Amino acid sequence: MTALLPVKPASARILASPRLHQYPPRALNLPHLRDRDLMPHDAPPPLPPLPKWLPWLFAIGIAANLLPIWTVKWLPMGDLFGHVQLMDIVLRYADPATSYRDIYLLPRSLDPNTLSLWFAHAVPGMGALTAARILLSAYVIGLPISLILLARVWRRSPWLALLSLPLTWNALVNIGFLNYIIALPVLFGVLALARRYAESGRWQRGVALALLLVLLFFCHVIAFLIGMGMTVFVLVWHGEGRERLTRLWVVLAAAPIGGQWIWRKFVALEATVEGRTFGTRSGNLGLWFLKPRELVGQLYEWSLQYFRDGVDRKMAWTALVIWLALMLVGLVARLRGTAEVQLRWRDRSLELMTVLCAIAYFFLPSHMNEMSIITERVVMQVILMLTLWPQLEFTAWRRWLIVPMLALAIVYAWTVRLEFRRFEQLEIASLPDGLRDLPTKSRFCYVLVERDNETTFMGAVWHVPRAIFALQHGGLVDDSFAVRPYTPVQYKPGAMPTPLIGNFWTNPHLFDYDNVLVRAATAPVYADMSPYLKRIWHQGHFWLYRVVPGDRAHMHVSSVGGGGGTGEFSDCARGFAMNGLIVQQKEGVVRTFTPLCGDMKGRSAPPPPPTAPLGRPHAPQFAATDAAQDEAKKTGRRLGLHASDAEDVRLTCPADTFVVGMTGRAALFVDAIGLLCAPIPWPGDAKRLATTRVVGGPGGEPYSFQCPLGEVAVGAQGAFGEVADQAGVACVDWSTW
Repeated sequence: MTALLPVKPASARILASPRLHQYPPRALNLPHLRDRDLMPHDAPPPLPPLPKWLPWLFAIGIAANLLPIWTVKWLPMGDLFGHVQLMDIVLRYADPATSYRDIYLLPRSLDPNTLSLWFAHAVPGMGALTAARILLSAYVIGLPISLILLARVWRRSPWLALLSLPLTWNALVNIGFLNYIIALPVLFGVLALARRYAESGRWQRGVALALLLVLLFFCHVIAFLIGMGMTVFVLVWHGEGRERLTRLWVVLAAAPIGGQWIWRKFVALEATVEGRTFGTRSGNLGLWFLKPRELVGQLYEWSLQYFRDGVDRKMAWTALVIWLALMLVGLVARLRGTAEVQLRWRDRSLELMTVLCAIAYFFLPSHMNEMSIITERVVMQVILMLTLWPQLEFTAWRRWLIVPMLALAIVYAWTVRLEFRRFEQLEIASLPDGLRDLPTKSRFCYVLVERDNETTFMGAVWHVPRAIFALQHGGLVDDSFAVRPYTPVQYKPGAMPTPLIGNFWTNPHLFDYDNVLVRAATAPVYADMSPYLKRIWHQGHFWLYRVVPGDRAHMHVSSVGGGGGTGEFSDCARGFAMNGLIVQQKEGVVRTFTPLCGDMKGRSAPPPPPTAPLGRPHAPQFAATDAAQDEAKKTGRRLGLHASDAEDVRLTCPADTFVVGMTGRAALFVDAIGLLCAPIPWPGDAKRLATTRVVGGPGGEPYSFQCPLGEVAVGAQGAFGEVADQAGVACVDWSTW
């Protein structure tokens, strides 16, 4: 009887198996069967159902990662608050309480990196800071979910995505690449959908894939270019026959929106209103390739480095140990033949993409004009795809491997929250209150003397003060992403400010601003001595000054030389006037000079003490009786670029005399300098006018100029490049100084 019963062939027994839905056709190791032999033509291999407890455990891990975002206001993410500033510009562009409409231009074409800006504008009353938190939350939620989807489509256990939870806090987040990190979940979603479309061919999935690529463009243009390339790879690798090429229409459908931008920025070299483009002056892209040794050395810096106390490194080592254990368990199961799923060569495309991205890291340009940090963005993508490499099912005793992954995610999320709170307390403290009383729509400059902070790497306080001022007062700040050609928000013609760097108190553009905030470990002594800066607030590393341009506006400035160089000035403190000059000259041309100041010994009335706004502690100015401070006031700041091989010559006025003019030789450059000195007051008697020796070379034409009668030189100024292009003095009524 048994011999008379029909025997089912192997393929029929497989088709009847209740566990068929857990295995892809190619994983069944039956070479004579194809996908279309086992299922309808338009149906991709079905995805196995999610494990029962997976959504709940992932929800716990994601909730832990959301805590730092919503329980700490000022997050340690360098560029994040530059994006917050741009969001505030878009959000309050028409608000009469801001000066944004007079300064900026909003996006007018199909520009990338605009999703965050229009999201902030989409919900009235949300506010830029809240919009940034929501976008960060979308990243925190979307990253593990996209990796779960990627794992299922590539026949890997979705539990592996637990490893992405602690990796959420990475170097890209530390830098504050808001647009790029929100693009990462979209990028992984594109890869998952690309494989589903390659295997099914359903036009609905093709349309969804094309739209997702367009969304990726508006998230971040570099992520869009990566996504386009990887989509082509997946469609070709997992396609069948002619379908490998015909299904590339989804890429062609999304390409025009990126192509028009590439044409404008890289081919036509479309310039901003300030004339800046993606190309250099010679017309190239300014490509910069690092050596392989340097790239290897900075792998951790551009992947998981975050906190200075090393907790990120401990997390990375723990995650690596867990990952290696998962790889080992999966390898042993395959060698013993007990693995639930045996992947075939086509399912190794995830590994191949990871390797290709790793190779690209060593061959792509590291920096490019105005785009900076290109290949470094790939590192985190490689690490996240590596988390899906282990090939094992979390069944039987292997379920316990879930515990260390979830524990690491929760513990590290809580540690991140503590680090964020520490940063806020140490680095920001009461800065929002310190800036709160500044005038609305005023002009604000932030001088970052020290980029590093005690909590994190990569300059996390770079944009926070500017964002605080923008949110509170809606005025002009000295620096904004609007200066970069790829930023959708741009400056209007002539509205771009000049940042103050270095010795900002000697910069003529100091008077472009109403207030200057300085971050420095020690008091900026020369700023305190400047007659044009009044300290109005100080706490921790922050020093806030009000700019007082009135005194210099009434000065008589005389100078000689050509029209090149960058302007600088250095004025003596109140009650002091110039009585000498340190001149650095080389090869017959003046390189730099430094004013020497002397106390006029009570000849002028002391200035009134500066007033401080109500509700703030006033930091007193230096007392005139302090001998150490008086000594510091006798030497101004060096003007120009110091040259170690040039000669320093000291020109000094006779005793009880001060500078009232300058003499020497000049043409396109300042060839020689000498000083004219007189007692104070000086009635204009030529017999009482003394001349120091002249330092420099014989070039140029002779010059000589004097301060008006009743005035004395209280500052030196000039314009400098490699040499002194201009030199001069600033004179003021001695009785009011």
